[in-house]
Amino acid sequence: MGYQALNDRLTALLSQFDLNQSAGGCSLVIFHGGKLITALAHGTANIDKHTHDPIPWSSDTLSLNFSTGKGVLVTLVHVLVSNQRLAYDTPIAHYWQQFAQNGKNTITLRDILTHESGLFNIVSITEHAKDMLDWETMLARVEKMPANQDPNTPNKDYSVSKKNAAYSALVSGWVLGGLIEKATQMPLQQALEHYLLAPLGLVGQAYFGVPTSRVTAVASQLRKKETHSKPVLTQDTPDTLRFYQSLPFYHEWQAQTHYPAALTTQAINELYFQPSQINMEDYKSALVPIGSRQFNYYHPATLQAKIPAANGVASAFALARIYAMLANQGRWQDTAIISAPIFAELSKIHNQQFDKIMPAVMAWRLGYHRVFSLCHDVSHAFGHMGYNGSMAWCDPSRDLALAFVHNYDVTMLNDTRQFIINETVLDFFKPTTLPPTTSQPTTPQ
Repeated sequence: MGYQALNDRLTALLSQFDLNQSAGGCSLVIFHGGKLITALAHGTANIDKHTHDPIPWSSDTLSLNFSTGKGVLVTLVHVLVSNQRLAYDTPIAHYWQQFAQNGKNTITLRDILTHESGLFNIVSITEHAKDMLDWETMLARVEKMPANQDPNTPNKDYSVSKKNAAYSALVSGWVLGGLIEKATQMPLQQALEHYLLAPLGLVGQAYFGVPTSRVTAVASQLRKKETHSKPVLTQDTPDTLRFYQSLPFYHEWQAQTHYPAALTTQAINELYFQPSQINMEDYKSALVPIGSRQFNYYHPATLQAKIPAANGVASAFALARIYAMLANQGRWQDTAIISAPIFAELSKIHNQQFDKIMPAVMAWRLGYHRVFSLCHDVSHAFGHMGYNGSMAWCDPSRDLALAFVHNYDVTMLNDTRQFIINETVLDFFKPTTLPPTTSQPTTPQ
C-alpha cells in the first residue's frame, strides 16, 4: 500500500483516539527514507483564554512529552561523543569532579545510558517534588548522592559489582544534563540548540526548560474539573471496546491472552507490560518523590524548569526529524551528525534483563529502549516513550521514524494508543536493510 492508504488509515484511527477521554488531542508525524510522509493531528491542544475557543493540534504544536524527551537528551550526548567532547567509558568525574563524591568515582556515561548505574532513587535526594524545579540544587544533590551499594559486596560500587537494569526515571536527567553543561561549557538548552537542533533546522521546536514567552504555546492538560494533578483511571465504554475489536490485529492480541471476554484497555496493555511485576518500593523510589500527587508537570513554573528526564517539550515534527536522522544511521542531508562507529555503539542492545523499575524487558541501548510490538520484527528499532504514553522511535532497517504526542489524561500503563499506532504503521513497512540481529526480547507472560 502507498502512503495515502497509510495516512487514510491513521487519520481514521486518530479520529477515534478520544476513546473514553472527554478532552484532548494528539499529533502523529512519520518520516520514511528521510522524507516527511505523515503529519496528522486531531483534537484540542489548548483553550483560548480570551475567546474560550478550542485551539486545534498541529504537527508543530509544542507538547510536554515526559520521558520521551530522554531520547532527545541522549541523542545530544551521542553527538557530543561523536565530537569527542565525551566518551562512553570515561568516568563522569573526569568531566565533573564533584560528581565523584560518595563512591561515584567509577560510574561512567555508559552506566547511566544503559541504566546500570544504580542511581535511580529520586526520593533520596529530594525532600519534596517541588525541589525538582531548582536546577542548581538538584545538581548539587546529585553530586552528593551516594552510589547504590551491592548488599553482597559491602563498600563496592553497585555499578561495578552488579549490572542490574534499573530505569533511572528522574535522576538520570540531572546526571546527563549536568555532564553536558560541564563538557560543553554551555547551558543545557544552548548546547541542545548548537549541537543538535540547529543542524536539523529545529531551533524553537524542542526545549528543556520552555522560555516564558513560549509557555502558552505548549498543549495543556485538558480536564472537565481541575481537581487533580495526576491522570485518573476511567472505565472503558462500549464504544471503546468495539473500537478495539475493529482493529485488524485484534485477533493476534486475543491469541496471546486467555482473556475470556472483549479485550479491555487493561488487558491489551498487559500484553506489552506486566504491571503486576512492579516492585512498588523500587518504583516509588525512582518515580515518586514526596508531594508527587500535587506536582503538576503542566504548570507554567514546571514547564520553565530544567527537569531533563521528565519535562522535555517538543513538537511531534521535531521528535520525528531527530529520529529520522537516527533512522539514517546518524546522517541528515548528507551530513554526519553522529559518526558511523558511534551510531553502531548506541544502537546495540546492551541489557536484556527484566527492568527493576519498568515492568518489562526494556532492551536498553545507550539511552534508548526497545519498540513495543507483538506482531512485527522490530529487532533494529529503538526510541523512548513518556509517562503519558507519548513516544518517538526509529527503525534503521526500515529507514522509518515516528513521533506521537498528545495531551490525553492517561498514563502509559493505562493506555493503548502507542501500541495501536505501532502495529498499524509496522503493517505498512517491511524491513529492507541491515542484517538480522538478536531477536527482539519479549515481555514474559
